Amino acid sequence: MAEKKRLRVKTKWTIAGLLVLTVCTTAAFAKGGLKADEQGDEVMATVDGIPVTVPEYNRAIQMNKSRIMNYFHEKYSAEQTPSFWTTSFAGEIPLEILKKTALNESVNIKVRQMAAKEQGVLKDISYRGFLNQLEQENERRTKAAANHQVIYGPVQYNEDAYFEYIMTNAATAVKQKLDKKLKPGEQTLKSFYDAHKKELYLNPGDVKVLSISASYLDSRRQIDLGKKEQVRERLKEAAVKLAAGTSFAEAAKAYSDQGTEQELVFHLGNERQNSRSPVAGAAARMKPGDMSGIVDENGRLYLLKCVAKTEPGTAYQAFGENKEQVRKDYIDNEYEEIIRNKLSEADIHVNEERYNAWNFNHIQ
Repeated sequence: MAEKKRLRVKTKWTIAGLLVLTVCTTAAFAKGGLKADEQGDEVMATVDGIPVTVPEYNRAIQMNKSRIMNYFHEKYSAEQTPSFWTTSFAGEIPLEILKKTALNESVNIKVRQMAAKEQGVLKDISYRGFLNQLEQENERRTKAAANHQVIYGPVQYNEDAYFEYIMTNAATAVKQKLDKKLKPGEQTLKSFYDAHKKELYLNPGDVKVLSISASYLDSRRQIDLGKKEQVRERLKEAAVKLAAGTSFAEAAKAYSDQGTEQELVFHLGNERQNSRSPVAGAAARMKPGDMSGIVDENGRLYLLKCVAKTEPGTAYQAFGENKEQVRKDYIDNEYEEIIRNKLSEADIHVNEERYNAWNFNHIQ
């Protein structure tokens, strides 16, 4: 049996619980000795003796394929030609980058499964065990559907969707156990908040406006063009009154069909959502004290006054108002620390022959 060398898996970790896997260019891959696990699947690697099978590795290939393609397109303007995967771009070969990324991710996933098994969350973390669970779950759902029982989620899971479901639930369960074990107090959470507030708790910005508005829809909720012109003239008159010194509350009482001013708050970080709303878009462009023109949205015309604005990145979200989120982030942090430590201490061996020979023919 050829000598087995240890693979050090390098990862970059973020507090939010997302794992961004980087390529390990200095890894030494073991040759031979990892032929098949006890259930007959070829083994690409082992983590503390636990197999990472070729099907698990192939799943990681598929999960990362688009990301690697985008990386080369953005960095090198690479096009998807027949030779793309084997072409060298300034010394970087897409297929090799993809293979190393998939190996890192496969190992990382196996470590997370091992952590879940240690906590009693998962009983069987083998690939065949997963397939058996998938088959049983789909059988259960088929019977439930036939009996007209309520089913949450799809009637039938495919392999990828069920794997994501299992892993998400497992991580959540482990974190819940961790939360009960650590029981972080307020001082612990406040210390975490202070240490990470620049990266996690910067205020995305918001703007507060007062509005005077009126609907131009008829009793059937259809647009009434004549009514719309009347509402526009009313709001023009309200704008004149406001410019002459009438208070916003008095103008709202006289000109809003709601009989009072409405306070609206828009979070500036929700750019996509705000782009769909003319009122939000107008508010985002205003400064305190500004008055808007007449804004048309969803069958109503609006007149806005900006009363407060926090620009993005100029303030922090208050600890007291975000304590539950801080607690979640703290537990996520502790969980990722456990995974990092397990990765750094794991005894990882890779079948160099199988790894080097891998190409896309293995998943076609």
